[in-house]
Amino acid sequence: MNLAAMADRVAAIERSTVTLNAARCLHARGTFSACQVCVEICPTAAIAAGRPPSLDANTCGSCLACLPACPTGAFTADDPVPALLNCAARVDAPAMEIICQRHPRAEVGLAADNTAIRVRGCLAGLGVGAFVALAALGVRQVLVRADACGPCDWASLLPRLEQNVEQARRLLEPWDRAAAIVMVTTSPNQPATVRPVWEADNPPLSRRDLFRLASRRGQVVAARAMSDETPSAARAPSRERQRLWKALEHLPRDQRQDPGHLPAGPGYAAVSASEACSACGACARICPTGALQLHIRTEASPNFRLTFLAWACIECDACRQACLPGALALDSAPAFEVVFGQREPAVLREGELVRCKRCQTWMAARPGASLCPTCDFRRQNPFESRPVPAAKPVRL
Repeated sequence: MNLAAMADRVAAIERSTVTLNAARCLHARGTFSACQVCVEICPTAAIAAGRPPSLDANTCGSCLACLPACPTGAFTADDPVPALLNCAARVDAPAMEIICQRHPRAEVGLAADNTAIRVRGCLAGLGVGAFVALAALGVRQVLVRADACGPCDWASLLPRLEQNVEQARRLLEPWDRAAAIVMVTTSPNQPATVRPVWEADNPPLSRRDLFRLASRRGQVVAARAMSDETPSAARAPSRERQRLWKALEHLPRDQRQDPGHLPAGPGYAAVSASEACSACGACARICPTGALQLHIRTEASPNFRLTFLAWACIECDACRQACLPGALALDSAPAFEVVFGQREPAVLREGELVRCKRCQTWMAARPGASLCPTCDFRRQNPFESRPVPAAKPVRL
């Protein structure tokens, strides 16, 4: 190995270093969560259970599977997806093969006119959003090469990769694009077929590529738009969820058939609020992604508005557990249009604000109610015979 290749290898390792932002973990929001996704998915046992979990950087193999798996985006690294999308925007081939950095026969392809793109980490680290984004870029067929996963020490991630591919296919069904994502689990037939291999982080750039890049400027712009940075706010949708939302937004709405309901599995929900809502804001404060927002105005005519951004919801159920008056309800099988069809947050409740007669905090004006839920609970239990209800653990 020459010095240049060695420098590239060291740089790739540094870019792939995984870090954990404990403040973004669901466990940092309270005791309501029993989420163990990162612990269960890690193939090297580098993530230990806890509240929040801990990450052993020396044991971590930088497979990057925890990046899209974490519902709040608590794990960060130099995400391989932006490089993949920017590279894919330049590929002009009947099919694009995606291979991981550990594939032992990267040069052997399924067809001579295909182009392979090699990404850092495991293919399970790409996430559902990456596959949908590739289809949104107009890639005719994406061949996900999982034919060498068996002997790999990351082999335990194969079910997660299959799940990601299947979810992407289901989400693309309304556009009749499910067939664009294909899982390949068997090795290519002999004799070996050699085809080009592009490194996602360092693709070739010839004069012909420059002209092709200029002619495909629209795809390049779209690829960059779908390559989100890690959210800096403590409460924001994960990078994976933002990427999925933008990818679906890039697919033409006029070509979409009736999508029906979202594919089965955790991660999507629609929240509704009844008239029992007291505008206390507990749901908005505990929401880990900011899907719920409470807007309060106390000057002039005091009023409130509780809004909900459906595509940002991860179905953690924290809001319902924190709601003392029991005003919130979750639909765990929402329609596609409810989650991804609304560009603006939906208004769940709005109305006038008044002061609680006992503690003087603002609360929603309701007929016959003069106390906020907390004061009303304490009035009914004056000797603390019952504690204020606590959140129950919820497992994602």
